[in-house]
Amino acid sequence: MVWVPPASNPSALAMASRGFPKTELSDFLGNRPASEGAWAVSVMDLASRQTVYEFQGQAPLLPASTAKLLTTAFVLDVLGPDAVFRTQIYGQMRPGVDGILRGPLTLVGAGDPNLSSRVFPYEQTTERGTLSEPFDQLAAQLWQSGVRVVPDGIVADALRYPQEPRPAGWTEDDKRRWYGAPVRGLSFNDSLVFVNARPTRPGRPAVVSVQPNPAGLIRTAVTTGRRGSGSWLNLEAEGDHWVLKGQLAAGRGAVFRMLAQPEPAQMAAMALRDALERHGILVGSSTRILFRQPGTPAPVATRYNDQVLLAERVSPRLADAVTVVNKVSQNQHAEMLLREASLGMGGDGSLEMASTQLHHWLEKRGLSTPECFMDDACGLSRNNRLTATALTRVLGYAANTPWGKAWRQSLPLAGNDGTLRHRMQGLTSGAEVRAKTGTLNGVQTLAGFIRKPDGREYAFSILVNDFRTSDLLIRQHIDHLVDLIAGSPVLPQPGEFASFGEAE
Repeated sequence: MVWVPPASNPSALAMASRGFPKTELSDFLGNRPASEGAWAVSVMDLASRQTVYEFQGQAPLLPASTAKLLTTAFVLDVLGPDAVFRTQIYGQMRPGVDGILRGPLTLVGAGDPNLSSRVFPYEQTTERGTLSEPFDQLAAQLWQSGVRVVPDGIVADALRYPQEPRPAGWTEDDKRRWYGAPVRGLSFNDSLVFVNARPTRPGRPAVVSVQPNPAGLIRTAVTTGRRGSGSWLNLEAEGDHWVLKGQLAAGRGAVFRMLAQPEPAQMAAMALRDALERHGILVGSSTRILFRQPGTPAPVATRYNDQVLLAERVSPRLADAVTVVNKVSQNQHAEMLLREASLGMGGDGSLEMASTQLHHWLEKRGLSTPECFMDDACGLSRNNRLTATALTRVLGYAANTPWGKAWRQSLPLAGNDGTLRHRMQGLTSGAEVRAKTGTLNGVQTLAGFIRKPDGREYAFSILVNDFRTSDLLIRQHIDHLVDLIAGSPVLPQPGEFASFGEAE
């Protein structure tokens, strides 16, 4: 499919634009005070594939998490909605009649972002079962395979992606929080830990609970400070274990945090060890993690062909994984899926190559503009720049693909689920809105689809940067714009116009 600019079909543009509330939108946008920052808006009529409204549509602005629209469309186009990930455990041979397995168990990361207890299908909010569930399943399979003792311990194969630093444009604070976890081809529980902590008396240890904490991997060193002192928590790797450090001010209530795992592959290896021991399988003390250095080729798919597959966990479909990315704005999952698309195209799984392949994919389909630049897959980087025009083009392209329906349904439904569950609950237009949100300091964005009660549909993008007022006010203004667009008059449906959407 290749984009054809709206000017190439003026009759279609005139038909699609008739009755559209351009004056109301322009009056609203033209009267925004400087404190409300820079605005960019683009709206496309999906029936004609014509742009019916733009305001600063070519301005390169920070997209925040609406950047995930590009990533997830690319991934679905490359891999297809039915793709799955297979996390596997190999042995050098089958266990003997005595249950002893000669050689280590090798846990092979397959890039599954949902190696967790997350409940599928996703409905309204994230639900989780017992955190250890995926490794309990694998351990049960190993028991059924006759494994009782593994003297040579565990090898965790995290070779799928190179061990790279976090993307440029991520802050030090990002790297500590759940949304800035390291990107590995082997990860467990979204590469995060849940921390509940409560202060006691000044100078005394705080009461702390950390989950998951397999095999005692995490030690706590959180103290209670005096009343009014600062409070902070940080999880750091120290040798073969991790330490939760921090301070909580006396007199304050309990604190809940989701913190990034320092090394996701290590957590996965320890979670497997813990599950094996709970299932009665004895494991030797050795635990090794296999990493790949940047610039080295991706491992060959056949490297374990001479070993025995002892256990396997198959992920949910890629369409379900994309739903999690877009509904809850899961950063690490977006980063993993971008690298999976790279591997699917013969790349090496590095961020640099994956980003180049995404850029070429956009260019080939006429979906990008020269101003666009992406430093990551999830939109957390402050270096990213997209235009409202480019975002709307991606939406229009995706709407006309075989996977477009699944992609659209992956977007939050206003007033119902995901990051839009508390927004636009009372649209005067009565329209259905499915859209991806984006939030950073001084940044609010929204891009997606509007379906009016009469059946007419629009793709839209709204980007707001550098505002100095509240996030709430800007979100309210964005929602008002959506309602204006959705409330445009009912018109006869235009004829068919082949502006873009022809198969390549």
